[in-house]
Amino acid sequence: MKNDAFARKQRINKLMGRLQCNLRNLRHKNKLSQAQLAAKLNVDQSTISNFESGRSVMTIEHVYELYLMFGEDFSCPDILFSEQSKANKKDECLQE
Repeated sequence: MKNDAFARKQRINKLMGRLQCNLRNLRHKNKLSQAQLAAKLNVDQSTISNFESGRSVMTIEHVYELYLMFGEDFSCPDILFSEQSKANKKDECLQE
């Protein structure tokens, strides 16, 4: 897959679709409007609308901040947010 740009793009699109759906569902579950969630993330309401509709892409900072806000409810099988995983990665970065 490392040399197959089309396959990588398909996986990225699938991941983004999961994140969009998860964001919309969690926002509704927590009874938050787009404007309320936008205020918590310090972005415009239109940014949340664009994230949810797929017109724009979330930054890694937004994804992680959503995880910090919603905890384990904001999950995606392709992204691991566990504390153990973070500790291992930090150790790897320090060794380089």
